[in-house]
Amino acid sequence: MMMSQEIGPVLRRLRMSAGRSRPEQAEHIQTFQGGRYFDPDRLKRWERGERIPTSTDFQLIADAYSLHLEEVRQAVSLARQARRLARLHPLIEHDQAQEEDRVDRRSFIGTALAAGGTMASEPWGRLAAALHGGPVDKPTAGELEKSTGELFTAEEHMPARLLAARLTSHLDNITTVLPRAGEHERALTIAAGETAALAGWLYWDLGDHETAACYYSTASLAGRRAGHGAVNALVLGYASYGVNSEKAREMLTAAQEHVRGQGYATARAWLCAREAEEAAAMGDQEAAVRALDRATTAFDYAAPGGEQAWMSFFGQARLNSFRVATYARLRHPELTSAADDALASLDGVDTKVRVAVLGDVATGYLTAGDIEQAVEVGRRALTATVQTETTMGKVRLTALADRLPNNSTARTFREEIRAAIA
Repeated sequence: MMMSQEIGPVLRRLRMSAGRSRPEQAEHIQTFQGGRYFDPDRLKRWERGERIPTSTDFQLIADAYSLHLEEVRQAVSLARQARRLARLHPLIEHDQAQEEDRVDRRSFIGTALAAGGTMASEPWGRLAAALHGGPVDKPTAGELEKSTGELFTAEEHMPARLLAARLTSHLDNITTVLPRAGEHERALTIAAGETAALAGWLYWDLGDHETAACYYSTASLAGRRAGHGAVNALVLGYASYGVNSEKAREMLTAAQEHVRGQGYATARAWLCAREAEEAAAMGDQEAAVRALDRATTAFDYAAPGGEQAWMSFFGQARLNSFRVATYARLRHPELTSAADDALASLDGVDTKVRVAVLGDVATGYLTAGDIEQAVEVGRRALTATVQTETTMGKVRLTALADRLPNNSTARTFREEIRAAIA
């Protein structure tokens, strides 16, 4: 069976499951190499990710830890990939030596809480019992996981400033029960990582990029500790909005590697569509069109609303708006048709997705030369942006205002945008 964790956490988990200290594990390893001395510090560096085993170590590790050789190779490959990702973007870097201590104390979420503040726990009956020291049972864990999903749904409608306190409180609840999570530890660690990623997105939306970076880093750590790459894909997808197009493409390509399994088609479609958008921004038409094709193919296999809670925003309307945004940047001949399709698919969508779609469609019509339609759709986008207070909407409308011509209708709308955003 293929590993879903890097080699360091795997070795540490197996050692602890055997009840051995590092020196004891080093002695155990010695028996598999003819009694030759094995340095416990070497093992320490492996477990912390400070060093990655080389191919000459693979068979020894497989023998000493009762693993298949291919499992070792896969875990080492994941470790190398994680190291490349850490170099790729500072939002997902972390100090490996400090990481282990934080995790052992079950307080790795503390970094994010320190950045975002800690709120009192919500008064849930079953959770209150757990907070008094009892073990976390299945209903309590299920309630926390369900509440995590509900936060992503709430984010589609609620301004970031209103949701932030509720989200931080939920993260505090998970952090409090993690030491007693038992068999539910991995599931709750994943929920904590998803919650921290959403917190990063909210604080980025609020303009607090330093706090957003803390949450993203902590979310990435949670995903790594749980061996759940999808959390890291979510972090990379969110964080890609805050960097230049070249860096964003690298991050989005890396993110797609984490969501290749069954049940992640919607996530793949989103990440591919984002890649198309950024490729188009760089003028790479061929790559942009290929990425859009991959997004469409993935979406054909998707079950929107039936996969990850954090992908609940991504439906046909949002996919269509990504196509419009990509075509607008490429000045594609099918831009007007794509804009019409996106507008038609918007019926019944009344969330922040509406802001993104209307903003993309307005820009698409303007690029195609239909100024009257651009202004009409742009006014709808402005109304939705004011209601939801979303930064993404403001960014789109500011860019639209800068491109509007100086005829009377467009000039009046430009002034409306600037007054509303100011």
